[in-house]
Amino acid sequence: MKQDEKMKLKWYLLLFVAISLFFAALVMQQMILNLIVIGLALYIYKYGQPILFKAYDERRKQKIEEVTTVRQAAQEVLNSGNLFKKK
Repeated sequence: MKQDEKMKLKWYLLLFVAISLFFAALVMQQMILNLIVIGLALYIYKYGQPILFKAYDERRKQKIEEVTTVRQAAQEVLNSGNLFKKK
């Protein structure tokens, strides 16, 4: 296994544990366990999110850059007033 795959597996297992504990806390009505799950979820969000969703974040960032470029070009054309003028 590669290092990336091991890291992803670790974070997926931790996420599975968090979800399992959440459902167990709901069934047993344990508020303290819910607080532990919230802490675990925040930990996963802060440290595991960049590893679990790396490809998604890269695609999203690329799309945002493309949209920003198109938006700036459209804004330039609209501000210049050359869009509907005849030559």
